[in-house]
Amino acid sequence: MARGLSNSVKTELATGNIDPVLLIDFGFATPVYLTNASFDITSNISGSSRTYLSNGHLRSITGINETNRPSKNTLSISLSAVDQTYVSVALNENIINDNVYIYRGYLDSNNALISDPFLLFFGTIDEYKISDNTTTANLILSITSHWGNFSKTSGRTTTDNSQQRFFTSDKGMEFAALTVRDIKWGRT
Repeated sequence: MARGLSNSVKTELATGNIDPVLLIDFGFATPVYLTNASFDITSNISGSSRTYLSNGHLRSITGINETNRPSKNTLSISLSAVDQTYVSVALNENIINDNVYIYRGYLDSNNALISDPFLLFFGTIDEYKISDNTTTANLILSITSHWGNFSKTSGRTTTDNSQQRFFTSDKGMEFAALTVRDIKWGRT
């Protein structure tokens, strides 16, 4: 499973002192870089220096798995929504289909990132939801791998949100979600 790991990563893995970290790039209009490490990490991924923040907003990632064949994989990333920073981005920008890159990196015995983290998952934001209660709030992003686009039907959807995006005063799709049966147009 070497999958192109750099020699420095292979050497560190051979020591048995494995301290993995995740580095996540969200391709919002203003990119966001987060890590699950306990401190901020600066890395040169794709030739540009990026600082991945360890601000506690990254709550969890569920559903990362690998297969040996092309398949549509999905995972969920939960971000804290107590601070309204990411909720504001989700509500004010069109984040659907924004790219998300998840890299796996390793720390050495001095807690320095070993060069060349590898790409663990690449996908796009398929949907999101905001859940809150009296004690916590979360922004949950559903990320679909790039293979998900092969089964995607192109074009606009018949939802009120899609209609309002292009025609803000049109109420034609306001109750489209309530109609669950297939409407036959023309002769049957």
